[in-house]
Amino acid sequence: MYAEVLCTIVMALGMPNSDVACKYMDVVVEASEHYELEPELLISLIHHESRWTPGAVSSSGACGLTQVLPKYTKNPKLSCKQLKNPQTSIWAGAKALDYWVHRYGRGRIKTGLCGYFAGFRCKGENKSAGGVRYSRKVRKLHRKILRKVQETIPGC
Repeated sequence: MYAEVLCTIVMALGMPNSDVACKYMDVVVEASEHYELEPELLISLIHHESRWTPGAVSSSGACGLTQVLPKYTKNPKLSCKQLKNPQTSIWAGAKALDYWVHRYGRGRIKTGLCGYFAGFRCKGENKSAGGVRYSRKVRKLHRKILRKVQETIPGC
């Protein structure tokens, strides 16, 4: 099962709260497949957003593993309390990342991650510097996880 491979990799990389990551890895894989995202990308995003801390709340009010802002959730509208539920947060974060990568970024992960972090300021010459740095960090870990998957499952 792919979730077990990813769990082993998360633990081998020494990610904080890897027990939480492993507990919800099936949800990460399912949500990623649903939104046509690589689960390794979602794992990297969660690591950078909350270090796999379900009850995380940022100074800007973003909540849960994926640090989604409740005011931007729709269908359904979610509260911070709901986003602290790991399953809810993973699905909400995957849905948001789907929008930023597939619609806003037109399939470009770099632009999508920048948008996830900084919103609509990620195109053109006036890109958000914070969003660009965030995108680089998330993609670096994403590539590292993908390499570990290839080492674990040759030919993958």
